Amino acid sequence: MNHIKRMHIKGLKKFKDIDIEFNEKINILVGENESGKSTILEAINIVLNQQYRSIDKYILKDLMNINSMKDFHKNPQVNNLPSITIEIELELDNQANVDTIYFRGINDKDKGQFEKFGILFECEFDKEFEDELRSEIEDGVIPFEYYKLTWSTFQGSSYNIMKKPLRTISIDNSIADSNSSFNYFNKSLFDNKYSSSDKMKARNSFRNEVDLIFNALNLEGLGNNRQFGINSKKTILDNVLTVYEESISLENKGKGMENLIKTEIALNKSKNKLDVVLLEEPENHLCHSNLLKMLDEIKKNTNEAQLILTTHSNMIASRLDLRNILWIGSDEAISLNKIDQEDAIFFEKADQNGILNLLLSKKVILVEGPTEYMLLPIMYEKIIGKSMEEDFITIISCNGIAYKRYLAIAESAKKKVAVITDNDGKQNVI
Repeated sequence: MNHIKRMHIKGLKKFKDIDIEFNEKINILVGENESGKSTILEAINIVLNQQYRSIDKYILKDLMNINSMKDFHKNPQVNNLPSITIEIELELDNQANVDTIYFRGINDKDKGQFEKFGILFECEFDKEFEDELRSEIEDGVIPFEYYKLTWSTFQGSSYNIMKKPLRTISIDNSIADSNSSFNYFNKSLFDNKYSSSDKMKARNSFRNEVDLIFNALNLEGLGNNRQFGINSKKTILDNVLTVYEESISLENKGKGMENLIKTEIALNKSKNKLDVVLLEEPENHLCHSNLLKMLDEIKKNTNEAQLILTTHSNMIASRLDLRNILWIGSDEAISLNKIDQEDAIFFEKADQNGILNLLLSKKVILVEGPTEYMLLPIMYEKIIGKSMEEDFITIISCNGIAYKRYLAIAESAKKKVAVITDNDGKQNVI
C-alpha cells in the first residue's frame, strides 16, 4: 500500500527539527494546543500538493521557525539566514500508475547511504543575490522576497505535481468558516474521482455553455462598440462545484452533518481512489451518536488508505487503538505503539476514560474513585494554599485499580504521574 513512511521537518513554524515515523494505516496526532499537530498536516500538503508554490513571499515570515529567526538576529550572516526543509519518505508499490524510479534515490539531506523513495521541499535564500544583499543581511534584514521554493524527488529531478505519487484529500473540521475548506474538499474530490480527460472535457464544456447562455440573452450594447461579456478566467468549474445529498448541498446540512458526510465520502473514496486522508479534528460539531458513526466509518474504510488525523477526543484516541497515537512534543513525536495490547483493548472498550487528559496535562494524580476525586482538591487547597488548577495539576479517576493501565500509558509518553490509592484495610500497605 502506498503511504507516507517518515517525515523530517526543519525550520517550519514551531518545529526547529523533528522526525516523525508514521504508521502504515492509522495515525492519531495528539498534543497540547499549539503543539504543531496542524503544522504536520500542513507540511504534508506543502510537499505533496506544492502548497504555497505561488504566494506573496512575505508570508514566509509566518512559516519560519521563530527560534531560527532569533538565532539569525544574534549573528546576522548570510549562512545563518532561516530556512525550511521538509522531507517526506514514501513507501511505494510497483504499480503502473506510479513512476517509482522518478522518486527513488539517495537524499543528500538525509546523509543516508540507502536508496529510498521520497520528495524534498526547500525554502531558502537564493544565493545568487548574496553579494548585492550582504550588507542588508548583516544589518539584520531577512530578505524574504529573495527566497526560493524548490521541490525535488530523491532521484534529483524537479518534482512535477502531475506525477504526484500519493492521491490525497484534506478535511479540516476545526474552522468555523467552512467556505475555503469546503471548496478545497470539493476540488480534491473532483480531482481524484475523474480521469484527466474527463475533467478537461467537463471544464471546457462548462465554459462553452456559459458563453452560449450569455450570448443567447442578446443584451443591448453599451455604445462605442462596447458590450458585456463573460470573463473566461472566472468561469472555472472547480470554483462552483459542490456536493449534494437528496437535493441539499452539504454546506446547508448543518456543520456537524457536513463534517460527518465529508468524512464518509472521503473514506469511501479511499477504497480505490485515495492513498492518504488528512483529517483535522473530526469530532468537531458532532453529537455522541454521530461521533460513534464516524468512528465506525473510519474503522471500516482504513484498510485501503493511510489516515492521519488530529484530535482532542478521548473517544477517538481510544476507539481507534491507543497504539496508533503519535504524541507530538516540542522536538519529538513519540509513538505509543509499544503499549500492551490488553491495555489498548481495555481503553477501547471502557465507557469513559481520561486518556487524553493524561497525555495533555503537565502534572497528573491518579485516584481510584469519585470519593478521592472530590476530596483531593479540597485537601490540596487547604494544605498548599492554592488550587490544583493553579499548579497545573489534573486529577483522573480510574474507577478502581485501572490506574496500573494508565501508568503504562504514562510511561510510554514519558509523563510524570502520582497515584493515590487506599489500602483496603491492610495496615501494612501505605
